[in-house]
Amino acid sequence: AAVNTEYDLAIWSQSSWTRLESKLTEMGLMDSPHFKFNFVLDRTSMFAITTKVRGENHTHEVKALEFIYAKFPGVYTAANTIHVDDLSRNFALNPRNGLKVSAFNEAARTRGDDKELYFLSQYLLLLAPQPDVTTFRLNDWKSFLADHNSK
Repeated sequence: AAVNTEYDLAIWSQSSWTRLESKLTEMGLMDSPHFKFNFVLDRTSMFAITTKVRGENHTHEVKALEFIYAKFPGVYTAANTIHVDDLSRNFALNPRNGLKVSAFNEAARTRGDDKELYFLSQYLLLLAPQPDVTTFRLNDWKSFLADHNSK
């Protein structure tokens, strides 16, 4: 919720719309007063590409930010869009905008100890006034934040 005042939030899931809506409703995100999502996209907005990984071809779906830029011309651009995801392959078409976070798979076990979203929000707040996020190495966000906090 800390970044809500500085960023437009969106959700783009590899799930079907039915499953996505169910998840968001179950988590209370659809009507939460703490979050305002500008839009929600499901897997129908993704498409498959083939990339080489360690010399082998792999086909996978991607989230192409150009899809969003085309839907909202002049609002969202590469300079002002950060794609936060736990799968770096989703950044294949927009590597300068990708910020990889750890997957939150074991919520019941790690909820009390997990600080990743807290630290991520601190980093995003530091980036908010910057005119072009692509000038930063977003995947080095943890090191950047550690260096910034040690000063």
